[in-house]
Amino acid sequence: MVQHRIECVDIGSEYCPCHLAETNDCLICSHLQGKEFCDCNWRGVCVYQEYVWNGNKSKSLRSETVCEIEEKIEHEGNLTILKIKTSRTLSRQLKEPGAYVFLRDVNLPHYYDVPMSVMDADDMNEYIYIAYQTIGAKTKMLKKLNDKVLVRGPFWNGLIGIKYIKSTRNENCLILARGIAQAPTLSVIKKLNRNGCNLKVILDKGRVGKIFLSKYLKDLKIGYTEVNLMENEGELLVDSILAKENYGLVYVGGSDLLQKRILDLLEKNNCNSNLVVTNNEKFCCGEGICGSCTTFTENGEIIKACKSQMDVKKTVERRNMLG
Repeated sequence: MVQHRIECVDIGSEYCPCHLAETNDCLICSHLQGKEFCDCNWRGVCVYQEYVWNGNKSKSLRSETVCEIEEKIEHEGNLTILKIKTSRTLSRQLKEPGAYVFLRDVNLPHYYDVPMSVMDADDMNEYIYIAYQTIGAKTKMLKKLNDKVLVRGPFWNGLIGIKYIKSTRNENCLILARGIAQAPTLSVIKKLNRNGCNLKVILDKGRVGKIFLSKYLKDLKIGYTEVNLMENEGELLVDSILAKENYGLVYVGGSDLLQKRILDLLEKNNCNSNLVVTNNEKFCCGEGICGSCTTFTENGEIIKACKSQMDVKKTVERRNMLG
């Protein structure tokens, strides 16, 4: 049986090899998994070679930076949008779809680190924009901030199927997003728009109670349809759209249940579209060390979901099966 190989989102970056290499838990390099032979599918700079050249140790972890909160906009539905002043390097690194950072109060311990998708990044003016919904202890403490925030990043595994976004050009693309998952959707829309794709955007305000992407889409001159994707009306709309036209890529930003509903519609209409979804695993450290994001493939292989790019459809099915 041919097994789907796991891809590491950090491979080839300045953070590779990471600390997993020191414990023989590297996601890619067989030598750094304790094996005696090379059996990786990576065609870039050799990870093991980088490890040896670095003195047989991992490279540095992501740094923490105290940043200024330039603007804080609070909306109904516990929605907050932050405009954060960062360095040009960090804002540039966070421009890609799937980028996220950890935020916390500078006076609180690291237990309060909360992962946040980067909604937008302006590397020319050195800003990143974060949209979040206040729900639990971490976001409640974050909402108290007005002047400074501790930022740790960059991280890039906020989406599953990132390679499809990068490779899709001049094709029809269907964009579906609900609630706070509108936040990581903006960078996806911008990337596909730059790639010359024809976008059909359907948004659901969800529990945040607001389509907060509307002004950004207006600036991009991209229209959208608003519908409740979790109701029968939304399902019928998506079903009719998939039946009428072929899409090279379908993106779903939302809960596991929403992702499974859309996957079922794709299969019902025999769609061969590449599927991209938000990564809904629990993140705590972002480095694959703490184990909070650990899950398993159907073959029992351990997966560090904060760093791994996996088969999208199998990921959606597995998460819904596990509940």
